[in-house]
Amino acid sequence: MAMKTAPESSGSSYPVHEKTLLIRPEFLNHAGTLFGGFMMQWADEMAYNAASLAFPGAFVTKLVREFNFQSPVRNGDIIKIYSHVASVGRTSCVVEVWALNAQQKAEVFRTSAIMVNIQDGKATPIQPGQ
Repeated sequence: MAMKTAPESSGSSYPVHEKTLLIRPEFLNHAGTLFGGFMMQWADEMAYNAASLAFPGAFVTKLVREFNFQSPVRNGDIIKIYSHVASVGRTSCVVEVWALNAQQKAEVFRTSAIMVNIQDGKATPIQPGQ
């Protein structure tokens, strides 16, 4: 499986955003691997960041697609989480999010999120990027 690591490999005209994390004991589950809920939270944050940095507005998460955790993450691992806007609709955009174990060079997961621009509780058209 090919790893996406650089902005030029995303195939998108939007930049790739990156977050690097050291996995500490407080992030682990009873089996000694990363608790999936933390990864899901970080993926949601990265989807928000990508949408919010691409367009003015107030984005909320409508949907996060399937998480397929492909390789375990353990205490002391360093992971990199990436996101970029993949496509844009009238009031929403699709953001791809993926993570790599930086030391093992293994893909941890890949998903996408639909982020909706909301104003006064209603979906609002996305304005051109900043």
